[in-house]
Formats: sequence, structure tokens, C-alpha cells
Amino acid sequence: MPTRFFVPEARETGQTVAVRGEEFHHLRKVLRLEAGDTLSLFDGRGRGFEGRLVEILRGEARVLIGREESSPESPLVLTLMAALAKGEKFDLVVQKATELGVHAIQPFYSKHTDVRPAADRESRKPERWRRIALSACKQSGRTRLPLLEDPKTLEEILARPCRGIGVSLDPESSEGLGPEALSALCGAGAVTVAVGPEGGWSDGEREEFGKAGFLRLHLGPRILRTETAAIVSTAILQFVSGDLRAAAAGNRPVQTDKTLKTKV
Repeated sequence: MPTRFFVPEARETGQTVAVRGEEFHHLRKVLRLEAGDTLSLFDGRGRGFEGRLVEILRGEARVLIGREESSPESPLVLTLMAALAKGEKFDLVVQKATELGVHAIQPFYSKHTDVRPAADRESRKPERWRRIALSACKQSGRTRLPLLEDPKTLEEILARPCRGIGVSLDPESSEGLGPEALSALCGAGAVTVAVGPEGGWSDGEREEFGKAGFLRLHLGPRILRTETAAIVSTAILQFVSGDLRAAAAGNRPVQTDKTLKTKV
């Protein structure tokens, strides 16, 4: 697969777009691409294109858009509600959830969350997470950037309607992802899955999830770390109602036609 670049302005075949900023630095200084080289563009909203580098100017590269590539996006609108975790654990959640095709990621603070708001260092994390998500999109062939919300309290999130079927992962639940639960989720167009903090849910939070209509399920007999539970649940839901069962070539990124690489 050709090197991929995020260009929000890419819209249609025959259009010439400019690659600037960090994407231009990567194109020119890291990869040292030249006029005539082929590459792949995506707009972050679900569309990807072949491209041919036309010319390199001071501070930008001009790319001619070729044919549109097929999109590998999942049919499942999956929102991952993930409790914030210390260190690089949440970075890992963002990276792997993006690779697995989530539609949106909603970080949240809960009663037993170790990470608290207000620190300036924490306020800069959403931008870092967006960079991680962008990198994961490039690596995995995605054409849509996941919606990465700013951290909120659990109360703020549950005060608004849940997108699709709501699932709260709780190791203390008596019901797991068995046939009955899978049957309820199979074919769902949208699912919101909530993964708790390392300290677990409080009784009040369990009550709030119940009021919001969330299914309360566990992931088996073992206690998983919060980042593990986020990744595993995302993979399971993508298998049940998403795209992991599909092996059709149409769900894979199209390889660029080498005939695009001609002299300019």
C-alpha cells in the first residue's frame, strides 16, 4: 500500500490538493518523495483516493487526485466510552480502538478514576490522542478519523441519549456475552460500550447505567485491566455486528495502480 496522507480538502478525482504542515514534512523530509511518485490520500470523513505527486514547492506539495479507493470502514457505529487511566494506558486504548474501527471515543472521569481534571498537563492530552488516532488511521488503512471527545464526567455523558444499544462492562454482572446477549447485539447498527476504571464501578454508577438502559455484561471469569477490556470488547462487537467477519476484497484498501507513476 502506498504511503497515506491526511488531506481534509481531498474531495474528487481530478482535483489538485496541497499537502502542508506535518504531512508535508513527512512527505518531503522523511520519505523524500519526488514528483511522479504515487501516494494515497484520505479526508478523515470516510473517503480515500489514489494520488500522484505533481510538484513540490516551498512549504507544500501539490497532488493530483486519481480514482477513489474503497473504504474499509465498519458498518457498526461503535462508540467506546473509556475511563481515563494513568500513564500511557489510555494512549494504547486510543490506538487500538482506532485500528479496530470505532466510530467515536469518549474518555470520562468516574468515582474510582485515578486521573483527575484541572491539571494543565491533562488538558493537553486530547490533542495528543488525536495525533495517535491519526497515526493509527494511516497504519490501518482507515479513511475516517474517529470522533475523539474531550473528557467528561460520567454524569455528563449519561445525561444525554446513548447512541444505539448501551453496554456496561462489569465483572460483577451475572450475565456475560453469551448467546442471549450476542443475539441482542447481532445486527445492531449502533452500540455504545462503557469500560470502567481500574478501581471498578461504584454502586451509584451502576444505578445510573441501569436508569440509562445499558445492558450489564461481563467479559468472562477473569478480571481484565481497563485497557485490555476496552480492546477485547471492541473486537468482540466488531465481530458480532461489525466488519471482522467480512473477508471480502471490497472491505480492503485498494492497491494503487502503478501506471499512475509517470513522468510529470
